[in-house]
Amino acid sequence: MNVYPKDITSSLGFDQVKTLLSSLCQSDKGALMVSKMKPTDALSSLEKWHGQTREMMLLKSSERDKVAFRFPAIDAYLVKVKVPGSFLQTVDFHELKIGVNTLTSWTSFFKNKAAEYPELYTLSASVEVAPGLSDAIDRVVDEKGEIRDTASRELADIRSQISKTERSVRSAIQKVLQKAKTDQFTDEDSSLTIRDGRLVIPVKAEFKKRISGFVHDESATGQTVYMEPSDVLDLNNKVQELKHAERREIIRILIALSDQVRMNLKGLEKGSGLLEKLDFIYAKAQLGEQLEGVVPTFKPQRSFRLINAVHPLLYLSHKESNKPVVPLNLQLDYENRILIISGPNAGGKSVALKTLGLLQYMFQCGLPIPVGEESELGVFSHIFLDIGDTQSIEDDLSTYSSHLTAMKYFLAYSNKQTLFLIDEFGKGTEPQFGGAIAESVLLELNKNKAFGLVTTHYQNLKKIGDDVNGLVNGAMKYDLDKLEPLFQLEVGKPGSSFAFEIAGKIGLPPAIINASKKKVGSSHVAYDQQLAQLEKEKGKFEKLTRKLETDRKDLEKTRKEYEELRSMLDAEQKRLIKEAKQEAKYILTGANKEVERVIREIQESKASKERTKQLREELSKKATAFEPKEQPKKSRLKVGDAVKMAGQDMVGTIQKINGKQVEVLFGALKSIVSADKLESTKATPQQRHQRKVKKLGIDLNSKMASFSHELSIRGLRAEEAMTKVESFIDEALLLGMDEVRIVHGKGHGVLREIVRNYTKNHPRIAGVENEHADRGGDGISIVRLQ
Repeated sequence: MNVYPKDITSSLGFDQVKTLLSSLCQSDKGALMVSKMKPTDALSSLEKWHGQTREMMLLKSSERDKVAFRFPAIDAYLVKVKVPGSFLQTVDFHELKIGVNTLTSWTSFFKNKAAEYPELYTLSASVEVAPGLSDAIDRVVDEKGEIRDTASRELADIRSQISKTERSVRSAIQKVLQKAKTDQFTDEDSSLTIRDGRLVIPVKAEFKKRISGFVHDESATGQTVYMEPSDVLDLNNKVQELKHAERREIIRILIALSDQVRMNLKGLEKGSGLLEKLDFIYAKAQLGEQLEGVVPTFKPQRSFRLINAVHPLLYLSHKESNKPVVPLNLQLDYENRILIISGPNAGGKSVALKTLGLLQYMFQCGLPIPVGEESELGVFSHIFLDIGDTQSIEDDLSTYSSHLTAMKYFLAYSNKQTLFLIDEFGKGTEPQFGGAIAESVLLELNKNKAFGLVTTHYQNLKKIGDDVNGLVNGAMKYDLDKLEPLFQLEVGKPGSSFAFEIAGKIGLPPAIINASKKKVGSSHVAYDQQLAQLEKEKGKFEKLTRKLETDRKDLEKTRKEYEELRSMLDAEQKRLIKEAKQEAKYILTGANKEVERVIREIQESKASKERTKQLREELSKKATAFEPKEQPKKSRLKVGDAVKMAGQDMVGTIQKINGKQVEVLFGALKSIVSADKLESTKATPQQRHQRKVKKLGIDLNSKMASFSHELSIRGLRAEEAMTKVESFIDEALLLGMDEVRIVHGKGHGVLREIVRNYTKNHPRIAGVENEHADRGGDGISIVRLQ
């Protein structure tokens, strides 16, 4: 892969990223891999690198798969034991055992999880660790790094004899010391000590000839000597002989154990390489966590789409001071390959350029980057950079000459696989000449189908950005009212430098500014003023668009509530008609039966006039009984009363009363209802909910005023996203919301899966569905609450 210039890593800030990554490595070999890291355009390598990093990030955030992220370095011990006849020390074996156990643990884990972590499994599949090596080391070396008594039968016997003999030495010498104290040859508080590995007693110098023995040492003042009494000489000699025997046996054991390690050297060397690679990959995963980064989707064609991208170093710097970083959103493809960014100084042009350059470089080195999950990056074979003051004293090049040297290189080697980044294109010489050369170079780079991003103040470059296919203008947004940069990139139009506006804000006299405008020329001033006016109009249009979108959502909500109420009223009407028909049928059936009975009785009994009259009166009473009973008078309704439809649970509030027609507000929907279909109720569900919330000490009105129906978790880590979703759903349920939106993006589907798993079994969630395809599709979940 071809990069320019040689110090591109320093210019982009990648050296600082490498320093941070090295500090996250646990081993020197892991840090060495960081120092050798270079970008690649080989798709197979990138797929492997990014797959490894993605899997390690997933494993790191997993609540289910728990592993110890410790990667001890064992290569030094393997080099030491490589020479036949050499042997490792006990402390070496202690560290080697930790490494062997770690290797065994990781290889076993990936073998069992091959389907979930395929790239990491492939990395470890060829590593084989001798199954009995760890146990063999453990039988010899304990957890403190010392040789066990049970390492061999001979060692156990020797140490037993040493212990027994030392007790005899101590007992004999204690007697000599006690007699010396009695004879006042030594101080009363004197105790046994060791010199040259032998037990001795302190004796006053003037009495050293009164005790039979050998002087091994004396105090600094010479007033005390340390003597080994003759009575324990033989016993001390025996202890020393036994300790020599112990050392010989330990060496024999270590040599045998080292031979066993040497037999498995090839597998251990592979294992050492695996630990170094895992250390390196885990450091990348940690870097991704610190940056809140992701492994973005990449495609073989040259293009990219950055969503919510931030400069890694700027993000970390602002994170420490709790400052926000304005994200960059940028897309280039074959139709719009070269972006020309203009705008005021200190407006963020160079930061946008460096952000793209550093993120692309990191991406092609296999590192996670701080972008949204929906981001996509292409792969370039050439990355060229011309940024900052590259004046060379050694080559006697001026700033402009050095820029021209870079342009010469760009033109010679650029093609459709090239990404070039040029800051302040054409600067360093007279604007009319620098702008003309810059325009010609830019058109040639466009002819070569190269991709790129340039920043400039030149009007001629802004104009060709509008006129030439393949080029597109971009502007750093600016607040014209406050005359402050917003650090937001807007693609599609050039930006003004706002030179005169900024000069006026600083306090330059109006006469000076007007004179300057005349010197610049009316065409230049008019063009810049037109850009400024467009910026202002664009701001107004965006505000109007946001308001229209809010109104559209409110209207959609009202329409939905109206449809629900209409459906409810239709159902109520059908129910009442059905009940009325059933009642009428019942009355008619009962009346017919009674009339038939009376007629039958008159006919059968040939009743007299009196009896017939009596039966007619009874029939009249029965008819009266079948008449609808008069309903009890309802309480008088008034404006402000809480009411509900008869037989329904939906509660509303009376707004107006016009005779028997009552205007009722159900939620956000007003409806005209007949007064005889309404029933008074003591309190609305919202009022009951408010009383319940009030008991909990929560200001519901304040919460409802500030509550947003939409939560975005794009770019968040799994745990952070889960916490935000839980809190968001709880608050929505507390406020009695019916529906909310969770924006998680598409990406690899990790955040979407988290949302769906959480909502699937939630007792208060009625269902979850994707947003309409035109409004985000499966990148947004619509959650319906009960």
